[in-house]
Amino acid sequence: MKFYVLLVAFFFATITSYAQENKGYYVTNGDVRINGYFKSDNFSNPTDLEFKKDNSDTFEKLELQAIKEYGVDNQYRMIKKKVLVDKSKSSSVKYYSNFKDPDWEKETLFLNVVVDGDASLYSCVYNGENKFFYQVDSKQIKLNQLVFKKYVFNNSDIKENNTYKQDLSNNIKCDDSGINFGSLSYTENALKKVFVAYNKCKGSDYAVYENKGATKIEFSLSAYAGATLNMLATKTVGGSANDNALGFTIGAEAAIVMQSSNLGGFLRLDYTKSSELKTITPDAKTSRLEEESKLDVSCFSVLVGPRYYFNEGLNKKGFYLDAGFGMGFASGELVTTQYGTGEYYVGSTKTYDLAHNFYLSVGFGYALSDKMGVEVRYDTPREVVDYNSNYKFSKLGMNFKYTFL
Repeated sequence: MKFYVLLVAFFFATITSYAQENKGYYVTNGDVRINGYFKSDNFSNPTDLEFKKDNSDTFEKLELQAIKEYGVDNQYRMIKKKVLVDKSKSSSVKYYSNFKDPDWEKETLFLNVVVDGDASLYSCVYNGENKFFYQVDSKQIKLNQLVFKKYVFNNSDIKENNTYKQDLSNNIKCDDSGINFGSLSYTENALKKVFVAYNKCKGSDYAVYENKGATKIEFSLSAYAGATLNMLATKTVGGSANDNALGFTIGAEAAIVMQSSNLGGFLRLDYTKSSELKTITPDAKTSRLEEESKLDVSCFSVLVGPRYYFNEGLNKKGFYLDAGFGMGFASGELVTTQYGTGEYYVGSTKTYDLAHNFYLSVGFGYALSDKMGVEVRYDTPREVVDYNSNYKFSKLGMNFKYTFL
């Protein structure tokens, strides 16, 4: 059992290590794209970025002067631009200025690509606040900031410079969008809808970046049911014996996978019911004395462990492999009877309560679609009775799985 614990601990350590890595890329000033892995999980802060080209390499800090773009596949993209940015702060009245116009500063910034199309939306965190930028290629509108600013008027009144609403109404408006620009908030989700609607209305190709590639974890919830081949192995001084019987299992599973990674984990709650298992084992070095063992068992188990997806992401068609550490809460009983013939007859019967136990589980599955899947799972032998390794129960099953979420 110690070996199983160490094995699962090793898998968890591997997942923890890989969870700190994200498949990504960067582009040099000479337009050379380099693929590899990021270590940092804070992509909005370029100064913290560490990168390696291969898993066997060590992480090195990126020289930002030499790159113009980086990202995580199609989930996160940052590009370097020279822009005029408003230094004004609107997060608290203590920062408000006494004038309406932006306080422009020319900066070279890495902008977060939110929507990339004919009409593109960008964001960045500057002076601790979100600032948004846009451009429209077909209208030759170059990259510039969407202005939102709070300021103090006449030393008492709080006013807002909502220039961004008028700019968007003039330049990112399509008759079919139905967007109310007057009530449009200065937030990423609200602005993103405007740019998506405009590009759709104009028939322009576009891409939307989730901008959560560093921290996003995909989650799924499934239910499963299947048939099991349950096995009892008994051992005495005189020998050993095995029996197997069919049963069924039902359960629920929660699974996760790190974005842009093949590695994840799972937690499952499992109930198994077995038909009666019976073995007859020589009880001594003679054929005239035997022990009959009958096991009536049902078991509720909690299983947790790491999982490897051969295709990146949850609920995608393809194979996966996992290993987990489980704890079983068994109910039922084990009855052993010694019997023989003539002078060897004993006839004693013992009844044992079943033990809670630990075991290792290995699974191999295939997702038929984003909803349906099938898997084969093997649970290693576990002690049926406390502190008695002469009676062990294991199972092999095939489950059909349906994913709700």
